[in-house]
Amino acid sequence: MTTVRAAQLCNETILSAVNRQLTLDKMAKPFFPDPPGQEKRTAAVLIAICEEKDNVLSLLYTQRSGNLSRHTGQVSFPGGMRDPTDVSWEDCALRETEEEIGLHRRFIDIWGTGAPLNVPYSKVTIYPVIGSVKNFNDLELKINPAEVEKVFTVSLDHLCSPDNHRHTQFNNGIVIPAFVNTPAKVWGITAFLTHIFLKALLPRETYKRTWPMLKPYKL
Repeated sequence: MTTVRAAQLCNETILSAVNRQLTLDKMAKPFFPDPPGQEKRTAAVLIAICEEKDNVLSLLYTQRSGNLSRHTGQVSFPGGMRDPTDVSWEDCALRETEEEIGLHRRFIDIWGTGAPLNVPYSKVTIYPVIGSVKNFNDLELKINPAEVEKVFTVSLDHLCSPDNHRHTQFNNGIVIPAFVNTPAKVWGITAFLTHIFLKALLPRETYKRTWPMLKPYKL
């Protein structure tokens, strides 16, 4: 099968109304079953496709501040826990994005929301909100240092390249994709969502990555 780089696909194709709907349809499939009788908190994150200089399409990431008590320094998508004042998952993701990095909602074109991710061994359910941002390089962000260490983007081409693919295997046997050679390693739930999103957004000949099949980890 011939590899088609993301850069060879015109932005109009990737961002078209047809591909938007196709992406949302694929993202509508539940990732993990909802454990019966288990009360979970809910959160939303923004998976933003940024249109950058030279017609490069990238995904937007943040690195969490060292001042935070949990997941310090880890890479994530903008987002956070749902507030009682949020009227929707989209509203939650947009509010959190504004608070964390100063990217105002008027610059974000929301596509829709994917199926919730019931994170294994966690008490949080995450709703992925999909959107796109035009002329990202022209926007002035205002990072909240209490929550975010830095903001960076990674091109779709970089994320699709096997040279940048790794994996994380936990001692409970769970294997999750990881992406390297980035300003900070993308791993964990953020890498899982990245993988699922790329599978939904791009044709198979562009993003060929499959789930690694490994023997259970042994101490």
